[in-house]
Amino acid sequence: MAKKYILFCDYYDEWVETYKFGAIKDVTLNKYYMTGTRLREICPRLFLDELDRREYQRIINEYAKTHEKQTVMDFHHQVKGCILDAFHDGLIKRDPTYKTIIKGKNPRVKKRKFLHNEELKKLISTLDLGTHINMDWFTMIVAKTGLRFAEALALTPNDFDFAKQTLTVNKTLDYKSTKPSFQPTKNESSNRKIVIDWQLVGQFQPLLANLNPNETIFVTEGVRIFNSTYNNFLKRKCLEAGIEVVSMHSLRHTHASVLLAAGVSIHSIADRLGHADVSTTQETYTHIINELAEKDNSKMIGALTTLV
Repeated sequence: MAKKYILFCDYYDEWVETYKFGAIKDVTLNKYYMTGTRLREICPRLFLDELDRREYQRIINEYAKTHEKQTVMDFHHQVKGCILDAFHDGLIKRDPTYKTIIKGKNPRVKKRKFLHNEELKKLISTLDLGTHINMDWFTMIVAKTGLRFAEALALTPNDFDFAKQTLTVNKTLDYKSTKPSFQPTKNESSNRKIVIDWQLVGQFQPLLANLNPNETIFVTEGVRIFNSTYNNFLKRKCLEAGIEVVSMHSLRHTHASVLLAAGVSIHSIADRLGHADVSTTQETYTHIINELAEKDNSKMIGALTTLV
């Protein structure tokens, strides 16, 4: 049977195995697999040669019934990649994704993803920053460096240069595996060296004195790591501090928010966070930038009125 007469969902699965398996991280690959599962639910009997604009729009519409618009967009990008390859290989005559209308459910009211400066101070005041490595110290490190969760888990004593007050970020930890191992960072821009404050140096340096310089600080061999464990710990601390409950990743957003409010340039913050493009930083922290702009407007008006 000619290849164009195979089921579309079969072709998609074969495409993922051919072009994505071994080329992308497992977490991303699993998203492609999930998309394949949904295709089998939505269009199990659709053949590749029957795929036209109307059929593709119907697939998107069906998926959009139970997902928000951004999720639908992600689904569309994954399926579109497969379809465009089929189009360029001559397996279908036209691009059925042309002018696709992306729909989706109304987004849920999202919780605030960062803490204000005073809230962060209250959170830090609840942390047990004693002489032993614990989740409290992990929370402190993330809050003061803005590291991603897997980057912070991968930290070793060798990554700290206390004399120069710098921290080198050049790896992540594959903590979801049964045998966690070091992995590359998210992208080349994520390999970075950031400055740390003298207070953190004075507090944290003594704790690392007797540790293996090349082994993880926060992860013990044989102990499974779950993101939910850290988030539940942080939730308890937030409730204890009487502040908004946020996730561990929200401390990365909080870190950027504190720096923005202090007047640090968006370019410097992008470098510190390991963003590949400053536009990513601008888009992620639009709400904070707009909030600061309103404060700047008030300052400008105040300064101008004093001239009279």
